[in-house]
Amino acid sequence: MTEKNFPAILQIIFRKSMKRVFFLSICTLLALPFLLHVSCTPKKVSATTIPTTTEEASPEPSPAQLRISEISAIYKNGKMYADIGYTDDARKKFDLAVSDLFNQPPDIRQDKGFESFSKTLIANIHSIEMQWIQQGDSYTESSQSEQANAILSEKFTFLSPKEADTERKLVEDSAIKYEIPVVLNNQVLSYIKAFSTRLKPVIEASLNRGAKYEKLFKRIFREEKVPEDLFYLPIVESGYRTRALSHAKAKGIWQFMTGTARLEGLTVNWWVDERCDPEKATRAAARHLKRLHDYYGDWYLALAAYNAGQGKVDRSIRKARTRNFWKIARHRWIFRRETRNYVPGFLAAMVIGKNPEKYGIKIAEPVEPISYDTVTIDSCTDLRVIAKLSGTTVNRIQELNPELRRLTTPITKAPFAVHIPAGQKDNFVTRFAQLPKDKRVTLRYHRIRPGQTLSQIARKYQTSVSAIKRANNIRNVRKVRAGKTLVIPIGQGHDYYYRAAQDFTVRK
Repeated sequence: MTEKNFPAILQIIFRKSMKRVFFLSICTLLALPFLLHVSCTPKKVSATTIPTTTEEASPEPSPAQLRISEISAIYKNGKMYADIGYTDDARKKFDLAVSDLFNQPPDIRQDKGFESFSKTLIANIHSIEMQWIQQGDSYTESSQSEQANAILSEKFTFLSPKEADTERKLVEDSAIKYEIPVVLNNQVLSYIKAFSTRLKPVIEASLNRGAKYEKLFKRIFREEKVPEDLFYLPIVESGYRTRALSHAKAKGIWQFMTGTARLEGLTVNWWVDERCDPEKATRAAARHLKRLHDYYGDWYLALAAYNAGQGKVDRSIRKARTRNFWKIARHRWIFRRETRNYVPGFLAAMVIGKNPEKYGIKIAEPVEPISYDTVTIDSCTDLRVIAKLSGTTVNRIQELNPELRRLTTPITKAPFAVHIPAGQKDNFVTRFAQLPKDKRVTLRYHRIRPGQTLSQIARKYQTSVSAIKRANNIRNVRKVRAGKTLVIPIGQGHDYYYRAAQDFTVRK
């Protein structure tokens, strides 16, 4: 558009604007030499902004700053555990950090920097714990993030030739025999490096948690005729957490999906989830892995199928036109990252697990293998009654029977096997036989309808809200929604049965 096309008033504005542009352009050209001279002249820094030179000694941190640094390290370790779903480990670290805050001498606690740090730290921990409460399960089972997400989502940072040679030499010098062949390529070596450095706390916690299962699991593997080295597979699955729950709803130490678990003979229902039973789930995992190995004739493909599913691996073999796992894994469009990382992650975990000291992994000594007595319960029974008659706590009974999803044994026609502390079987059998069935527990179960409250349900069954909450381990009533099924203690109330067992024990 030209100037002639503008109205008169706009023509005046246009001409003035063009004059300003011309004037500014001339000024810029005249000032350019001066600007170039200034930009090339060394810049002077005022005395107040000069940083400390490297020749001067750095000021020593104050005692308060040292404590802040130490406590921050503990908190960050706990935060790492919290991020990957290890709430128990995270709580221990958070408790230690808070304990250290309050156990400092007065001069440090009164330091302004330390005081500000304390407030921030406590607020952060409180925020994390509130999230746990909001996300918590209404029943006795816990919901935990998956171990695999922390490990198998790793993006490979390939090692330099020098770093790879160092890691390879460490493995080769160990002269340890493996039942599953170990390929020391860059993927495996990168995982070994990661597991012994930034992911070391995760691996160390997993191996310490799994130590008590080693004897049991390896015995099962021998019986099922699969390599004992599969003991290290849960490091990249669950960290040996019996109730680990993935985003895909895979559960237990061996991360079975519900359908696969049932195909392998495990019971999964409202009362019981045998994916969480270390012994039964391990035997099911051994049989499942053996079938996959018999099908593929290769442990790497069998492991990939355990992670991704047999159908996915079969399709990948057809697309890649090879049965070599490493060649298939090169095609990012065939295997997702988790499956590509699964085999090298397991191999690295196996290498470190068989020689932890060489990689700075500390295993607590001595390690007591898991042991228990097994008793059969012929009627639905409160776990607190079982605990009292076994001379232990309900928490211990739940630890020994993680497959139980409620605070009672299930209502079944057949007797139900329960694990109790070793050495208590004879006493328990005698006491339990003399305890009347009506004092073991009396209950019904109720499916919540839309609009129903716990108060209405309690009135219907002539019990109390607190009794229903205790029976179902409900901490947050907002989590109780229509469609859920509740255990309803009726008669004389849930605590009556616990007291009956206590009185019976005292009388004996």
